[in-house]
Amino acid sequence: MARVRPAAAWAIAIGSMPWAAVCLVLFLAVPQFYLLPEGSTDVAASTVVTILLVPGVLLAARRGSGVELLRLGLFRVLIALLVVRLLALAWSPDPRAGLPLIALLGQFIVTLTLMLQALRQDPALLRRIERWYWPWIVAEAALVLVFRILPDVEDAFLRSIAGIVSGQNTVAALFTGSPNNVFDEAKSGGVFVNANVAGLFLGVNAVAAFAVAAVTGSRWTRVVGFVALATVPVTGSKSATVLAVVLPASVFAARRLIRARRAAESGALGHGSHRRRLRRAHRQLTLGLAGVALLGVVVAVLVAADLSFTQALAKSFGDRTAIWGFGAEAFLRDPLLGLGYGGWDAGFGAYAREHDIYRSFPPHNVLLAAWAATGLAGLVLSAVFFVLTVRLTVHAVLTGEGNYRTFALWTTAAIAWTVIHGLGDNTEIFGDIHLIPILSLLVAYLIVGDREESNDNATAHRRDPATSTVPAVGDVHPEPGTGDAQLPAAVRGPRSGTDQAGDRIS
Repeated sequence: MARVRPAAAWAIAIGSMPWAAVCLVLFLAVPQFYLLPEGSTDVAASTVVTILLVPGVLLAARRGSGVELLRLGLFRVLIALLVVRLLALAWSPDPRAGLPLIALLGQFIVTLTLMLQALRQDPALLRRIERWYWPWIVAEAALVLVFRILPDVEDAFLRSIAGIVSGQNTVAALFTGSPNNVFDEAKSGGVFVNANVAGLFLGVNAVAAFAVAAVTGSRWTRVVGFVALATVPVTGSKSATVLAVVLPASVFAARRLIRARRAAESGALGHGSHRRRLRRAHRQLTLGLAGVALLGVVVAVLVAADLSFTQALAKSFGDRTAIWGFGAEAFLRDPLLGLGYGGWDAGFGAYAREHDIYRSFPPHNVLLAAWAATGLAGLVLSAVFFVLTVRLTVHAVLTGEGNYRTFALWTTAAIAWTVIHGLGDNTEIFGDIHLIPILSLLVAYLIVGDREESNDNATAHRRDPATSTVPAVGDVHPEPGTGDAQLPAAVRGPRSGTDQAGDRIS
């Protein structure tokens, strides 16, 4: 009997049980576990595990899912962006600086592929992950709260075990000339050395928890969402605090609008029950919009009254505009190829001295960073990725029904949070290495849930001879990720009761 090599056995195991790999990836999302000593390259355990997953993911893709993946415009854009990042090594002054960016994008692509494969095989995956992921979100929220109240405990954490979960070199840099904003007593990061990214992480996971709870009905997951959302202001991130109010309020307002629209469409038939439902929907819409408006007024008054908050917000924006000024000057000099990896750091020092700002600020804008590293092609592809992702979520909101539509609304908030935050901070197209698994899961579920419903509808048409003259969904919508979507009962389940090294500004 032929012996199976360990690598091949691992690939077969992952290909047959992708849900186990998903749970492992999610388990490593918060404590990244950087085990190599200081002075070597910071490589997270999640990155190592992702590399080990590649054979199994490729094996599953070869068995049939690969062709379908390549039909997705979103996936093709990610592959093209990876190619552009590799090509940018050729004109970069410091090619080694580009390796982490290339590795993280590759990790995102592999993780997204894994999530798609796992969801297709296991419709109950969203329930399987509960014990492996959401407790870490609560732990991060607890750390943020403790560190905000007891800064000495945070200092002790940073000087002892923080390197293991945040990166040995990243933490060492805090004490050797590259401080980050967690040293500010008004900020707290938990396992993050930057409080802004901590706010991004908690906020995205809060709305992600609400999205998942809409599908699974899990009270525990919903509670995690409320805990994470309530902890966002504790991080001290001003932009995240504003988003923690605006985006959830926008989701509730959108739900009211959609219900009113659906009621209006059904009420157009003229039946008395439809007219009553229309009036009730209009009342709910009016009350919902009034509530959102009142909340916005209250927040605006509180922000205006808190002079220190307003001043800090204005200072942060002023600092960023000074940084973006260097990007504008550099863009005019060479818009096509950008600065290459390491080019921003090489040129920013002189500009910083001239404008009296800190010497080593990164771009603090995800699109500007994309252009600086990989040129105009990287900028365009990054922007197209955002557009396609938002288009995917909005399509699901407009065409979906019930729980799937609610899931899509909260996922839209998660994507919007990532994009908006990225326009003012030092993040990636997926936010941060810690956010790769949960964002991949949300996007994959939108794709797979929509596709599965399309298949179910097509099968129903084939089985019912009375509808034989109606074209199947696959005939009308040949591409994956399009068509009406509603979750099957098996998915809903039973109801129950790297942080990048480098300095960032506040």
